Amino acid sequence: MKQVGSNFKSMSVDDLSERISVVYFTTERNNRGDIVKTVENMRCMIWAKVLPLAGKIEDTTPERINTVTYRVTIRYRNDILPNDEILWRGRRLKITTAPFDLENRRTWLQFECVEVIKDG
Repeated sequence: MKQVGSNFKSMSVDDLSERISVVYFTTERNNRGDIVKTVENMRCMIWAKVLPLAGKIEDTTPERINTVTYRVTIRYRNDILPNDEILWRGRRLKITTAPFDLENRRTWLQFECVEVIKDG
């Protein structure tokens, strides 16, 4: 279903063809409050649509930094947080935008991620 004046294509479950893991981190602190350990925890493993949007190369530091931006769409959930990370096809993607309800109907959740690849 195409909306007039928009290039938005209605999503369907068939569009969710990629398996992703959503992970979050917990920290342990010592008696002075210093972080002594960070533990990665699995929030969920779900189906998603993952689209690469853009790539960027920065040569301003001693090492070259390549970034790739992705748009991820999943079925609506209320437990995905902006500081979570996505594991997909051996890549680690950091969520860069707050997850939002794509159609305002609690059907789809969408957010953008970035993968940072360092050379050097």
